[in-house]
Amino acid sequence: MTVDHSALDAENLALDEVQGGDLSGWKDVGQGSASADFPLAIANIRLDSRSAQPIHEQICHAVRTAAAAQKLPPGTLLPSSRELAQHLGVARNTVAFAYVRLVAEGICVSNTRRGTRIATDFAVRAGLTRESAGGTSRPRPSLRTAFHIRAALELGIDRSASGAPFALSVSDPGLYPRTKLGRRLAAKFLDVPLRSQPMQAAESNHFQTSLANYLRSSRGVVCEASQIVAVTGLEGALDLTARVLLDPGDAVQVQDPAMDLAHSAFLAARANIVPMPTDAEGADPAGVVGPPARLMYVAPSVSFPFGTQMSEQRRRAVLQAAQAQNAIIFENEIYCELRYGGQRLTSIQGLDEDDRVIYYGGFTETLGNSVDIGYLVVPLALRDAFVEMSRRASGAPSRQLQDAIAEFVDEHEYAFHARNVRGAYADRLETARRSFREVLPELSVSEPNGGLFVVVCADHPFDDVSACNEAAAEGIPVRPLSRYFISDRKQPGIVFGFGTMAERSVRPAVQQLAPILARHLARG
Repeated sequence: MTVDHSALDAENLALDEVQGGDLSGWKDVGQGSASADFPLAIANIRLDSRSAQPIHEQICHAVRTAAAAQKLPPGTLLPSSRELAQHLGVARNTVAFAYVRLVAEGICVSNTRRGTRIATDFAVRAGLTRESAGGTSRPRPSLRTAFHIRAALELGIDRSASGAPFALSVSDPGLYPRTKLGRRLAAKFLDVPLRSQPMQAAESNHFQTSLANYLRSSRGVVCEASQIVAVTGLEGALDLTARVLLDPGDAVQVQDPAMDLAHSAFLAARANIVPMPTDAEGADPAGVVGPPARLMYVAPSVSFPFGTQMSEQRRRAVLQAAQAQNAIIFENEIYCELRYGGQRLTSIQGLDEDDRVIYYGGFTETLGNSVDIGYLVVPLALRDAFVEMSRRASGAPSRQLQDAIAEFVDEHEYAFHARNVRGAYADRLETARRSFREVLPELSVSEPNGGLFVVVCADHPFDDVSACNEAAAEGIPVRPLSRYFISDRKQPGIVFGFGTMAERSVRPAVQQLAPILARHLARG
């Protein structure tokens, strides 16, 4: 191989300027050695002076092998030629020559500001794999997982649609309050704490007080600030509740249909899920057939996916059923701020007189998926248990995020923002319903009181799973209605999410979906 020595000299100079001067990331450690900061694969290079293979090629081979085996991940910074030469006990030009070879082969990239690094696309350009680099493929051991994760994996919650235009329960990032909330978040995260906080102090008193005041005035929730427990969204809230309350075999009565998040959390806890049928007034505990429940899951303001509002009479019936069984109620009010119609009714928690309701609310649906924070209002008798388990297992949103949200709520900016997004989503819902009625008049369209979705059904059975799979292949991630039912009487249909779509895009999307549904409806 012919080497351009002028280029090699420039390469040496560039490496030393970047990696050997004040900007060097390889600081002397111990007795003046920088090798303690080398990547492990580089620090462990072993050269054989008796080998017929040249020293520079041995260095190249070591780097190739380590990069292909991901021991040197893409972007890894290599030491300067001077430092590596000193570490290996070879001439500096030998290392520089090896670096030039690696750059020429596409294994590394080099510039005067960032030094020599493993190329981000070396595997594609060089065609390297673990096997081609000399690695060996060994059979992997069979490692057993715990029962709760096995159950969760078996159910298989579909998160593939997150952020996609039709993604269910995903709000529009374009409606995020960048100025008012963004500057509060920036201020909280950039602020240097004056004194360290104890590790266990994950609760923000400001957040708890602000939410308690807000819930009392807007939703009729009766609570003390200390009953507020911050969580990372609905999934975290359900997991935390299951960990605190459920033993294997406990019965959980779940409003049917319901989010698959609820199914997963309770199945992972090895609970016995019993469907609670739903009618025009919401979940009906009188229709439950099964053992006494430890926990009852309902969504009274906006049920998923039909958007039904539970009447006050039915809310009291749920409370009476819980009292009769000595059960605890999980009241999911995830879409309470996105309620477009119906009466403003007091929460079940606010009607409860013997403190047996766990109330959940969140901010993701109104502020966006990046603001992954929610809260539980827990009975006083369970407060210590929830706080302790949250610290041990579930975790909590950062104090900075909690404090920023608290200020946003205190200044009434959240209420103003919620009113604006509620109007925007109400317009999209009406556009979606009108589009389905005009494009597919043979289908019935739900009339939800709120939420980010609409359901379309036919008057005869059809394979909604196959229809949705075909739609997904064309980039339309609608979801089959039947997947959200617990009972065997699964109703086929299509759940259409409009949260992230501009209003002008709704009708074209329905038109794209129409021929797929028409084909599957014709097959029956």
